[in-house]
Amino acid sequence: MRTKPSLLRAALLGLCLLVAIPEMAVSAQKATQAAPAPSGRVNLEFGQGGFILSTSGGKGVLTYKGRRYPFAIGSVGFGGIGVSKVTAVGEVYDLGRLEDFAGAYGQARAGYAMGSGQGVQWLQNASGVVIKLRTVTKGVSLNLGADGLVIKFK
Repeated sequence: MRTKPSLLRAALLGLCLLVAIPEMAVSAQKATQAAPAPSGRVNLEFGQGGFILSTSGGKGVLTYKGRRYPFAIGSVGFGGIGVSKVTAVGEVYDLGRLEDFAGAYGQARAGYAMGSGQGVQWLQNASGVVIKLRTVTKGVSLNLGADGLVIKFK
């Protein structure tokens, strides 16, 4: 009997994330349309895996004001099945101070990969930093859900 309320809470949480995070992605996309040039660039790679709940972890490099800053990434999300490896490159917008880059980012995701796939993801953190990623995914996965992604400098 306890599983029904738990499943209902998980479903409601997932629904809230699916409604809230796409709105963040749209506002992030609008914010970058007004920006004349990116503040920095990122390269990253990470692995993803999951069955309903998903996790990922990896590493990346931020290039900001001519210097390179390595960072670690990790995420926990809702809604996904499969295992995949993702490589991505992208631009960072609205980064005024280096310390504003690290932190939690929200992202919505939908898509699939069987062998190889490509996509674009928009991420935004509480400091207003926006990251636009062009991704290449290799593996087998089906995704419809939301993630919280955390970036920490090494």
